[in-house]
Amino acid sequence: MKRLNTKAAILMNVALLLASTAQAGSVPGLQDRDLDGNLANGPEAFYDAAHDITWLRAASANIMNWSTAKAWAEMDRYGVSGWRLPTVVDKGNDGGNWGVDGTDMGYNVDTSKATGSELAHLFYDVLGNKAYYTTAGSPQPDFGLKTTGDFQGLLSGYYWSGSDYPAGVASAWLFQMSDGGQGWTYKSGAYNVLAVRDGDVTAVPEPATYASLLAGLGALALLRRRRQA
Repeated sequence: MKRLNTKAAILMNVALLLASTAQAGSVPGLQDRDLDGNLANGPEAFYDAAHDITWLRAASANIMNWSTAKAWAEMDRYGVSGWRLPTVVDKGNDGGNWGVDGTDMGYNVDTSKATGSELAHLFYDVLGNKAYYTTAGSPQPDFGLKTTGDFQGLLSGYYWSGSDYPAGVASAWLFQMSDGGQGWTYKSGAYNVLAVRDGDVTAVPEPATYASLLAGLGALALLRRRRQA
């Protein structure tokens, strides 16, 4: 019985180490993802389980046109590929329906996973910011990017979407962090960029965490050899 309790305790410690590596949250509603194996400098990404996407923590340091932004977003980082610009689902017949509640253009736009905007979801649902207008169409105080969480370089400005705007020529959707508005612009303009990717990214434990895991597994192996003897 003593050996069984010891084994159970070791297994529990190993599970807790794995859970602490992957489930910490610097931003409420998101899970930290350490991609460089060094927890001392904080996470490099955040996993959004509600939409099953992973946000890169650091936004672009410079503004850029749409094609440059797309290339920047799609670069491999920390050995992880699949990054892209956030998407918008067009609800209009020809490029959007303006409104102040649940549409695709305007304020308080749709933030759902299947039919909404990923940037709007981040702005409203995750970070808890407010639009310039209420859902009734009245201006409200404390609007804009008041909360950035633990993101780096997230500014109160326009951010590119990777979705084309059907009604325009060489145009794309974008989101305004300063007032929560969503609309479109020509791809030749220069705006900010934040990268995201589909699914989760496996966290990379620190060397100290690896050592703890190996010690736990080694203890389990020793217990097994003793029982066999």
